[in-house]
Amino acid sequence: MLRQIDPFMETNFRQLVAEQRDERVVYSRTGWVPREQEKALNIQSKMAQIITGVRRSGKSTLAHRALAGVNYAYVNFDDERFAGVEPKDLDHLLEALYDVYGEFTHLLLDEIQNVSHWELFVNRLLRNELHVVLTGSNSKLLARELATHLTGRYSIIELLPFSFKEFLHVRGVITTAVVTAKEKGRISRLFAEYMQTGGFPDIIMGETPASYIQNLFEAIVTRDIIFRHKIRQIRAFRETASFLTENYSAPVSYNRLKNIFSLGSENTSKNYVAYLEEAWLLLSLSKFSFKNQERTRNRKIYLVDTAFAKATGGNFSPNTGRLLENIVFLELFRRSRKSRYELFYHKSNYEVDFVIYSNSKVQELIQVAVSVSNDAVLRREVRALISAARELSTTLLTIITQDERDEVVKNGFTIRILPVWEWLLNVEII
Repeated sequence: MLRQIDPFMETNFRQLVAEQRDERVVYSRTGWVPREQEKALNIQSKMAQIITGVRRSGKSTLAHRALAGVNYAYVNFDDERFAGVEPKDLDHLLEALYDVYGEFTHLLLDEIQNVSHWELFVNRLLRNELHVVLTGSNSKLLARELATHLTGRYSIIELLPFSFKEFLHVRGVITTAVVTAKEKGRISRLFAEYMQTGGFPDIIMGETPASYIQNLFEAIVTRDIIFRHKIRQIRAFRETASFLTENYSAPVSYNRLKNIFSLGSENTSKNYVAYLEEAWLLLSLSKFSFKNQERTRNRKIYLVDTAFAKATGGNFSPNTGRLLENIVFLELFRRSRKSRYELFYHKSNYEVDFVIYSNSKVQELIQVAVSVSNDAVLRREVRALISAARELSTTLLTIITQDERDEVVKNGFTIRILPVWEWLLNVEII
């Protein structure tokens, strides 16, 4: 027997769905930058297609563009008028969708993490042979719920803000495998801009960077973390979030966080860092070790986009070296999803920024430096790489700089030095 429908709720849902239907037109009008993740999104799959990433990274645009040309319905749960929707209300919502759209074969549910127990509803939709596309801004929450109720029935696509290649596309530069000296100059100048502005589509399209990123930071901290996790020490959490955001490309000490912000225990520190990672504000990198305990205890923190370096207002002149390292990390993170390697940093006698590990072997060591034109700096970076190469048994060694290209041969090792934009684009200069 069907449960009695609340006429007021049914009418409200119908009105909201009808209003949101018009948003689809906006997505069809906006300019489109090709994204690498398009290839991974299969809208005809019988598995739920889940696009996850930080707020405003382009998840909804990717989903709408992929669904253009098919008969799909749409709900955006980030609309405050859907606040408080419970699982028992989703049947009413589904009826409203059919009322507004008629029959449809595909359903896009935007920011699904705002609905509790959404995975049970999605499971039922899949059993009824609907093609379901979801977006969400909370990585761990999605993964936990999926593992419980949608085992084997979903595919996850991770979407970061624009890469440098995508940024160049917006600026009218379509890169090929070979770059001329004239193009090199323009690309190098544009990289300097990208390093400061980051890759959020709205900023690149003209939004004022400072106010935009501060508002986005506040939305993530407040809506996606404080409210969701019911944090009681709100001031302490905000201060922790600001501190970590300002101290990117650096190791995190849970004990230090506990002492600085009087958090009570290291577990609280770990939870706070985990919440920031779940919401895609920060990403972390483990120290390379064959011992799992050492990997989890030692971590470095990176921003999901360099625009956040100015999010708190307390860092007006971001450090170029740390920005450069953060950009290299993000590109390695993207490539790790495609090439299926693990990414670490290494610290023994010296620190090496990045270790690429796959097939039970260290494949490459990468060091990042703004410049190695100073002999002392070059010696330091080379020494760190060779020391780690001997310890980890690898020979592929790279130093990524802001704008220098060279090669160093020392103690039987060859170290290539590449400008960051050349490495990012994987191009050859003529």
